Amino acid sequence: MSALWVRGLPTSGFLRYTEWMNVVAGILETVVATPVSRAADGLARRAFTVADLEKMVEVGLVDPDERLELIGGEIVPMSPKGNRHEAIKGGINIAWGRACPDDFMFMPETGVTLSTTTYLEPDFIVFSRERPLAEIRGPDVLLAVEVADSSLDYDLGRKPLIYAEHGVRELWVVNAAARTVRVHIKPGPGGYAFVREYGASDRLEPTAAPIALAFALDDLRAV
Repeated sequence: MSALWVRGLPTSGFLRYTEWMNVVAGILETVVATPVSRAADGLARRAFTVADLEKMVEVGLVDPDERLELIGGEIVPMSPKGNRHEAIKGGINIAWGRACPDDFMFMPETGVTLSTTTYLEPDFIVFSRERPLAEIRGPDVLLAVEVADSSLDYDLGRKPLIYAEHGVRELWVVNAAARTVRVHIKPGPGGYAFVREYGASDRLEPTAAPIALAFALDDLRAV
């Protein structure tokens, strides 16, 4: 499914246009129907790049609305979102929409390219307006928020290491079921140096993003 493999398909110089589209449609059918696999666990695999993934979307091999992340070159489907996840995300969106200073931006579900082989889609990122969104990299992200429900183990385990390795300044992982928030600050190659868990009534104050974005889960408007 890499860009190189796509370029290796027959072109319109060999097939009429309708035949070419039939070939593409057949590939799409196969891709959509293919289940997630862990068959190669423990084995070396070909690492895709963010450019490869973008090309897959461009040619129709991946649906633009499909929720995927790229972790060290491996394409990972994101967990489905439940009601608890969406309620908390909606509350944060409302609160930050009112409070965010003009010289900063917060974006929901925006893809962030952390390296050529790592692309994540956190629930929120906060960054300075001085930096165009397309140029945002790890150290430009002042705060990333992950609202976790079915993906809790991954979001509390592997995910913080990825964010820290790429210099994301602060990470909040919200446990939607327990209504707690694990705050991670001081990133480094081995992870975040400071990690602390807060309850639903505790006020969360960013250390790098504007203090105006502080909130407690209990204070968020229900949606």
